[in-house]
Amino acid sequence: MEELNLVDKECPEPFLRTVGKLMQMKEGRLKVIYKDPKCDEMIMRAVDLMGCKLIEHKQNGDIFEVVLEKVNDEKPKKVELNGC
Repeated sequence: MEELNLVDKECPEPFLRTVGKLMQMKEGRLKVIYKDPKCDEMIMRAVDLMGCKLIEHKQNGDIFEVVLEKVNDEKPKKVELNGC
């Protein structure tokens, strides 16, 4: 499992890095640690829109930890070729 420790970053950087990493990944788990509560809602919305699974979401004091899972559910697309 990859980990992004973004505790020292301010919003929107944790959000942008998390979304960027999820877009690069084909599948797998990602643990993200961040401090800015403004990014928490933004990351949760992005996870929902990207179809990722939220495995863990907790807050210890002012530190947020989330574990996300991206599943490669891409099915082969059927392409029909028609003549002119």
